[in-house]
Amino acid sequence: MGADTYGHIFKGDLLYKSIKEGNIYPLFTQFWYNGVQPFRYWGPLSYYVLAGCEFISGGNPINGYVIFIGYSFFIGGLGWLLWGIHQRRILLSLVFGILWFFLPENIRVLFVAGNIPRVIIAALIPYLFYFVWKFVKDDDRSSIIPIALFMCAIIMCHLMIGAMVGIASFIFLSLYSIMNKKIEKSVHVILTMLLSFAICGIWIYPALKGGLVSMDSGATSSQMMELLATPFTISLNPFLRLFGIVDREYFYYGLSILIISILGIFVSNKKSAPGFVTSIVIFLGTTTAFVPMLEKMPFSQLLWMVRFTPIAYALFIISLLNWTKCKKYFMIIMVVLIAADSSLSFNLSLYPQIKSAEVDNILSSAKNITKQRIALLDDSTFGAYPSFYICSEDKKISYSYGWAWQGAATAQNIVLLNTALEKGYYNYMFDRSLEMGCDTVVVAKAPMKKDKRDFNIINNAAKFSQYTLYKETSEGYVFHRKASENFGVVTKYSGLCIGRSASDIPLEYPSFEIGSSWNIEDYTLDELSKYKVIYLSDFRYNSRSKAENMVSKLSSMGIKIIIDMNRIPADTITNRMVFLGVTAQPITFNTKMPDMFFNDKKYESVNFKDEYKRWNTVYLDNVPQVTGFSWVNGKKVPFLGNGKERNKNVTFLGFNLIFHGMENDDSRVLAIMNTVMGTKSSILPKRVLVPINLKYGQNSITINSPKNNVNTTVAFLDAYKSNSGEIYAKQNLLNVNKGETKIRVTYPYLFQGIAVSVIGLLGFAFFIIYIYKRVV
Repeated sequence: MGADTYGHIFKGDLLYKSIKEGNIYPLFTQFWYNGVQPFRYWGPLSYYVLAGCEFISGGNPINGYVIFIGYSFFIGGLGWLLWGIHQRRILLSLVFGILWFFLPENIRVLFVAGNIPRVIIAALIPYLFYFVWKFVKDDDRSSIIPIALFMCAIIMCHLMIGAMVGIASFIFLSLYSIMNKKIEKSVHVILTMLLSFAICGIWIYPALKGGLVSMDSGATSSQMMELLATPFTISLNPFLRLFGIVDREYFYYGLSILIISILGIFVSNKKSAPGFVTSIVIFLGTTTAFVPMLEKMPFSQLLWMVRFTPIAYALFIISLLNWTKCKKYFMIIMVVLIAADSSLSFNLSLYPQIKSAEVDNILSSAKNITKQRIALLDDSTFGAYPSFYICSEDKKISYSYGWAWQGAATAQNIVLLNTALEKGYYNYMFDRSLEMGCDTVVVAKAPMKKDKRDFNIINNAAKFSQYTLYKETSEGYVFHRKASENFGVVTKYSGLCIGRSASDIPLEYPSFEIGSSWNIEDYTLDELSKYKVIYLSDFRYNSRSKAENMVSKLSSMGIKIIIDMNRIPADTITNRMVFLGVTAQPITFNTKMPDMFFNDKKYESVNFKDEYKRWNTVYLDNVPQVTGFSWVNGKKVPFLGNGKERNKNVTFLGFNLIFHGMENDDSRVLAIMNTVMGTKSSILPKRVLVPINLKYGQNSITINSPKNNVNTTVAFLDAYKSNSGEIYAKQNLLNVNKGETKIRVTYPYLFQGIAVSVIGLLGFAFFIIYIYKRVV
């Protein structure tokens, strides 16, 4: 059970088998995402725990996971028993130890989310706060070292949750120090937690430097906060679980916990009140009503408040344990309420499970025929299960997907492939699957666009890229293309897209390549002259005059330049969007665009979708040659035009036309764009498959190529160091030239990471000396 469970099991199994072979920290695996660094962006400690459990099970990863569940419950519960011994409330602590992983959010994290690092952290939290309490309340200076150790363990499981523990501790200790006059000790704890991040620098520095900080960076912080927030009418409704409404989107905080926390603020003592207040503050942060406020706060990217919930539970239990003057019968009533409230989550049959029989059928078929790699186009409808099953022991096969795509160098490729599946861009989908080196493509039926599920449409797109149907099941289709066991691809694109908003263009026009930079000045004229068409949308430049000169030179060379005027840099002085003398003027349409006239034909657009009812766009002003226009309030408004003389091959585009055609499914507008772009969706780049010799060693890759400029279909990582032969990235994939290329997979930024850890350790050593010399 659990959405992510199998992905974690695969990594634990990978680590276990690597250790058996003498590789205690594998830097690379070829099985996911065309090659990925398995522990660079995900805290490695969790996987050493899973590998240890697999060792205890005798090498069976599934049995190892079952052992892991048992240990998690036992170790987490034991932490609360430690509290009971300290507080002399053993029976009460024993009850909370048993209940700990059955509290609503804790059991959801385990059996719905399947987030193993968060489970381990939940088991460690009672110990961390135990030593925090001993240090702050009991003045036990020796507790500072365990605080750092447990904090480092949490960080090395999950960086983001480590930061959340620090934030929650800051809130709690701020309240506690004010109410109980323990300011200095509280400051010492926060400093220790901060130093713990520096101590873990050997892992954190490469993760941050890589741009993906293992903090589930799949979207902007505001989007994720909105996605994770829950209306209080749901998060405080205990009865929803009675009707089986328990899935990944369902969050229940615990009505009993909130009521007792509110009560505790008014009738408990100074030791208990800070924990009750903190738990309420965290709950309020999980609600949709507080998202606008959280977005404006510092470090908002860390405020995914649902993930703070286990921390809130711990502080809540600590507050109950310290409510020593609470009447025994009243405490019994509260514990019974909490147990009853949590018991609705005990029915594990309500939790989602992978339909392994149906999924096994289609995946086993794909594995049987695959020689190099599988493209699993399921939009995660199969969950994380394929991440384990496809790469399992009976027949290990690489595939271009995997669980937790954010850490992949090919993340952009994967996002566009998923978009192609969802929106029906099947020509692009099969072509780019071939570019990723996939001789087998599995297409799931569930996520496909309803009006484009016609098998003939899919099959024709497959044929364009020379894939043929191998098998159809209830879950989807298996397509296969004959190829050698290891092959690379040599490709010729006719067009190039440059700019932040240009990445979706190849979905409609697969013959276009996405540029490696948004800045046009980062390319040479020689590089750009290899293309027939260049599309600029939301592009960048250092100097407008230099950019204009580049475009004019390319135009005079006969290369077609299309400039999306809806998204060009604004003039730094006038704040007007001008390029080559043409100005983009703002205009807004409601419901639909006006009739468009192009090539002596009238084009009537379709209505905008509901989310685009108000269409904010631009028209063209001062364009030399108008080739497309509309009439708006009796005025001729150009949306398409060309330059003159040196700029005769430059086309200026308004109305955000291509985005409208793609997003609103406007075939008439796309017909205009086909003429403008000089291509259509059925025209693919020219690709030639090249047999290559590719061998993986322990953190090494050796490639023999018979030709130059070969895309090896292996992901390009910044951890690669070439011992022989030139390597370079194109479309996030590793390209090599003719001959033998030997590559070492290194630990990136190793010396910088060690330096940060050494600084952290030295700082902590001096801090310990300061604390012990301090007169208490």
